[in-house]
Amino acid sequence: MKLIRNGASGDDVADVQRRLKDLGFATAVPGVFDASTQAAVRAFQQQRGLTTDGIVGDETWDALVSASFRLGDRMLYHTRDMLAGDDVRELQRRLNRLGFACGHDDGDYGEFTAEAVREFQLNAGITQDGIAGPETVDVLLRLHRAHQASSAAAIAERATLRRPGRSSLSGAVIFLDPSGDPDRPGFQQASGVYEHELTWQLCALLEGRLTARGAHVRLSRGPKNVASSEQRAAYANAEQVDVVLSVQCNATTSLAAKGASARFFGTEAQISERGRQLAELCLDAVVAATQTPHCRAHLSTTTMLRATRAPAAVLELGYLSHPEEGQRLTEPGYQRVLADALATGLIAFLTQRRAL
Repeated sequence: MKLIRNGASGDDVADVQRRLKDLGFATAVPGVFDASTQAAVRAFQQQRGLTTDGIVGDETWDALVSASFRLGDRMLYHTRDMLAGDDVRELQRRLNRLGFACGHDDGDYGEFTAEAVREFQLNAGITQDGIAGPETVDVLLRLHRAHQASSAAAIAERATLRRPGRSSLSGAVIFLDPSGDPDRPGFQQASGVYEHELTWQLCALLEGRLTARGAHVRLSRGPKNVASSEQRAAYANAEQVDVVLSVQCNATTSLAAKGASARFFGTEAQISERGRQLAELCLDAVVAATQTPHCRAHLSTTTMLRATRAPAAVLELGYLSHPEEGQRLTEPGYQRVLADALATGLIAFLTQRRAL
């Protein structure tokens, strides 16, 4: 979609503002993307765990649409172009709490969710069609046990983490996702280098280090390729990878901001514990190697984290807007240090999983 940002006007902006208002985020001038609209978009993005840039792109628009649905508003069923929304996420959360495993509360009505609905319907003695219509939703709302602290997905993840890790990277399938592409170049460093160029360079270096240790590496794109987040996630799932690592950079209007951070899938109701461990191990390795400030690991619902089945993390390696750190990120020597650190984090995750 065309980016909707500060200075834009028209029906698209009015639609964004209407959706923001329905969610409790106030704007000032209808149909004009002014400072108040940008602030509202940023607040919404922060609440949903999205990149907080104040721009309405694919991820933010999809989140705005998803947020408008409540459980019971519509029939939910599995289709090739998956239904998505907060109503699906609420359905998954309730089914998981009752022990009918849907996987993560990712908000996508996929095969696992349809099967969980059918299993619930069988146990409830109602029509087993995998469709969450009025009857199924009514029974689910009446039976939901809110006191349960752990979902089926969380219990399954804990069991996975207790298993012994690999003895080496040999045979591991690792998915590397350099953020951006030529159509969506991302942030720009003062010298003119774009984020998508830097993330590709870093992932190419990291690929070499992992391949040398026997891993099979899949890259979400080439240096000149264009791929949406949905396409990248689908590719990772089709390849049945063991782990997903997305590499990004940061930028802000403040020249003082610097440091590395990470993100993993999570909502108020559920987090990916494997994703959190992956994010923390890689972030700790980067901070130890570079001595950049540790900006912590945060919950997020971006497509790469939400839609991939393997444990996934996003590493934000520094601020291109910081005069010193931005320059370092463009230097080959510093990029090699970062690639070594990310390899260390991935090795730690895949070979030294810790029991929770």
